[in-house]
Amino acid sequence: MLLKSKAFTAVAVLSLALGIGANTTIFTIVNALFLNPLPLSEPAELMTVFGTDERNTGGFNDFMPVSYPNYVDYRDQNDVFSGIVAFINVGMSLSGSGEPEQLGGLMVTGNYFDVLGVKAIAGRTFLPEEDRTSGTHPVVILGYNLWQRRFGADPSLVGKTITLNNQAFTVIGIAPENFRGTFQLGAIDFFVPTQMYQQVLDGTFREWFNSRRALLTNVVGRLKPGVSIEQAQASLKTIAAGLEQAYPRDNDKRSVKLMPVTQSAINPALRSVFVQAGALMMTVVGLVLLIACANVANLLLARATGRRKEISIRLAIGAGRARIIRQLMTESVLLSVTGGAVGLLIAYWGRDLLWSFRPPFFEENALDLSLDARVLGFTLLLALLTGIVFGLVPALQTSRSDLVTELKDKSSQPTNAGRRLSLRNLLVVSQVALCLIALIGAGLFLRSLRNAQEINPGFETEKMLVMSMNVGAQGYNQARGIEYYRQVQERVESLAGVQSATVSSNFPFGGGLQRSIFIEGQDPPSGGRGVLTITNSVASKYFETLGIPLLQGRIFNDSDRENTTRVAIINQAMAERFWPGQDATGKRFKFFGDESFYEVVGIVGNINAIFLGEEPRPIIYQPMLQSYSGLVALYVRTSGDPANLLGTVRNEVQSLDRNLPITNVSTMSDVIGQGLWGPRMGAALLAVFGALALLLAAIGIYGVLAYSVSQRTREIGLRMALGAQQRDVLALVMRQGVELIGGGIALGLVSSFLLARLISSLLFGVSTTDPLTFAGTPLVLAVVALLASYIPARRAARVDPMIALRYE
Repeated sequence: MLLKSKAFTAVAVLSLALGIGANTTIFTIVNALFLNPLPLSEPAELMTVFGTDERNTGGFNDFMPVSYPNYVDYRDQNDVFSGIVAFINVGMSLSGSGEPEQLGGLMVTGNYFDVLGVKAIAGRTFLPEEDRTSGTHPVVILGYNLWQRRFGADPSLVGKTITLNNQAFTVIGIAPENFRGTFQLGAIDFFVPTQMYQQVLDGTFREWFNSRRALLTNVVGRLKPGVSIEQAQASLKTIAAGLEQAYPRDNDKRSVKLMPVTQSAINPALRSVFVQAGALMMTVVGLVLLIACANVANLLLARATGRRKEISIRLAIGAGRARIIRQLMTESVLLSVTGGAVGLLIAYWGRDLLWSFRPPFFEENALDLSLDARVLGFTLLLALLTGIVFGLVPALQTSRSDLVTELKDKSSQPTNAGRRLSLRNLLVVSQVALCLIALIGAGLFLRSLRNAQEINPGFETEKMLVMSMNVGAQGYNQARGIEYYRQVQERVESLAGVQSATVSSNFPFGGGLQRSIFIEGQDPPSGGRGVLTITNSVASKYFETLGIPLLQGRIFNDSDRENTTRVAIINQAMAERFWPGQDATGKRFKFFGDESFYEVVGIVGNINAIFLGEEPRPIIYQPMLQSYSGLVALYVRTSGDPANLLGTVRNEVQSLDRNLPITNVSTMSDVIGQGLWGPRMGAALLAVFGALALLLAAIGIYGVLAYSVSQRTREIGLRMALGAQQRDVLALVMRQGVELIGGGIALGLVSSFLLARLISSLLFGVSTTDPLTFAGTPLVLAVVALLASYIPARRAARVDPMIALRYE
């Protein structure tokens, strides 16, 4: 039956394929982020141990790491875990063969792989003795992707040495493919033992590794059989309370909380945003599928008109109504399964296309987007449900046939094509409403993206390039590092087209090291805690190069050196928080653990430190000569297009040390673009799906009116024979289209007002009742819909009365 109606089948299958394909594409992302189990043994038994601090709460502060010494106490004193591991995110430079490369990996305890239940695919994992004494076992396990990409998957690499941070490390194993530890996103290049921290960490982080104040260590434990998460959390809180009493200076108001690894594989501070975005996308593609279903249902209703005599004959010769419904539902499900198969191909292509637009900080294998059993099962179930949804009502209506009427010649029988409340018209109204919801969502996100692009981050982003380097990983001491930075600035500034250059410890939108500070004269009681504040060590010309305005006081100069009075420049947000209504210049503060105070010598404007559009955060700037950092970002202000100087600047910097990896090389505009990747991708996807919904809705309107015209040909011929003009017929059909469009827009506006508030947290500076969006979007939809109505209306106006009166 379907092959006999090739045009009908092709249109129906294509409509369903687009709807099912869009749903499968988005579900593939959702599956990879939330449903794909981590490749660990019994992951439900694994718990992440987060640090908490009553004095610093909200956002990421609710899910902090712990200190390594505290981890050791949790490991030794707990009776609820069969094993507990620690790991720290670290970077190391790979050199010795080929271009030097900065790698990202984990420094892990010796029992890491055993507790997680993961085995090496080649070689072995760590032995307990390889993590007992500091610096004695330079061994490394490579991530599968690095092994493939850099070493050509050479199995003989196990047992050989590679150079990391200018030190020889022996490769003892290769981690399994797609193993990312306890993280759902990202790729891990290597694993090294924690007791190699002297060779892995640099500067401040090396000094703070064994400090109870330094929150550097992530902790995961495996529950003993029969122990609940509540029991484990109570046990660790008791240990934390004991540590607070034993070390009040370091652990005051600090405790822990537990969360299953399956729920913390994405940082819980960001998980809700991912969940909202995923739910929004699934909702929009669900609307697209519903519109496609309505289209196919209308096609089936139109097709049923031509099959009434066939159905009547089947009923007359003894077929029961249930048998007819079963036959029609079989056709519907076959249509949907075929559409699902084509949709799966669309999803396969769409998944790769979507992932190709990922930001550069995501490697190709940072997310497992395979079409696994869950995705295939979702597509099959969706196809079956779709077949039932769009096929059931037409089947019920078609099987309800008046045999006496249907078996007669029906040329004189009236039709229902002009009825206002017909099922076909209701389906079109629903299509228009669903389309409007999708379009308004897209409109809000496009407006939000435009606002985000216009956000002023507090510094000049045009004509600037940036790159980063880690001289600490190359073994540079402070004196050598400072001299290297001086040479870099001099050489880069000597290049044609460069206006100025500087370095700082913080990369754009990378946050920065947070330290607890105490204000002079405002010290809390003994054992109290200071307020965590972002710090940034900067070299000369930093504020001039970035274009951060000086509001009060002075900037750093050559006299601010290691052996002089410690000075700092603060931003306006810090001045207003700690010295409201006062002149902050000349005020003093100190960091926790320091005896010397810093004197505020200047106040500068606020910048966005982590996210575009964030509320201003207090920031402390320190001179590089007084607060050295081995990991820095190089900022270069150019006189022309910075993209033209990326290679030149990189080569000049690389020439100073061929073994030093230069990473994150990009223009500041690209960095801003990476920060806007989420809003831009969301707006693009919603715009695409909104346009698809608009296309399907226009096809639906056209189909209904075209069918109506074909059914009313005799009526239209009579009207014209009695004196009706072409414009009268045009108005008659257009009025039907306007009624359908108006009803759908009214229903869609009400629904959009109710649903829009659910996405308010994902928008930048746009009200969920934005007048421009709620006024302009229905207008666009109305214009497209009226165009779809005009085509069949014009055809109706051209009906020849003589031909129409001989109709049928």
